[in-house]
Amino acid sequence: MRYGTFVLTPDRGWFHPKETAFRDHDVTMVAIRNITLLADGTVVLLNELNGPTSNILDALAETEDDMIDYQLTDTDDGKLLRCHFHPTELVDSLLTLLDEFAVLPEYPLEFVEPAQSSLKLTLIAEEAALREMIDVIPDGVSVDLLRIGTYDPESKTLFSGLTERKREVVRKAVEKGYYEIPREVTCEEIAADLDCSAGTVAEHLQAIESQFVTEIVPAGYDTTARESMRPLGRS
Repeated sequence: MRYGTFVLTPDRGWFHPKETAFRDHDVTMVAIRNITLLADGTVVLLNELNGPTSNILDALAETEDDMIDYQLTDTDDGKLLRCHFHPTELVDSLLTLLDEFAVLPEYPLEFVEPAQSSLKLTLIAEEAALREMIDVIPDGVSVDLLRIGTYDPESKTLFSGLTERKREVVRKAVEKGYYEIPREVTCEEIAADLDCSAGTVAEHLQAIESQFVTEIVPAGYDTTARESMRPLGRS
């Protein structure tokens, strides 16, 4: 079994118009946690976003003609948007290729350049299928092949499951001694290196720590009691 990691960039700067609406409203697209093409030709998407709730809702209102329904949920690290919508021809073509070549995406799919909707994804399949699929990627999409290799699910770690930004933050925290005893650096000092606010660093580290602890707590402990997600929707 093989995997290929790619970056897909739509030449027009978006796969779906809602991406432009998000940018216009200062909403950052972080990752796609899941995406499914349904039998009726519509798509269900789970999107990780950063931005005020009001801005996200305003952006969605601008593309409501394509939207069937949605639910917006607060998390410790941002927002999760589940939306059911009518895809563009480009999105439909790309998702159809996954089925045609029996390719499995490994989530999350990361927006490495949100301003252009550049999406990094890892696909699992036979190498021949991966290379054949690249050859028939629709016009209007630039494809950068980063690597192809042997897929080993046992090599997956908690760290590799983080988004690129979270990995960057926790790498810097470890590098500068944030987790040494006693602690050798503050969130303010880490933030200065990453060109962001101390609050953003603290939020990322808290989310990472929560994710790691939840994963390693022995079976039998209740890790769902503190669930605080609140659904929002259109009136």
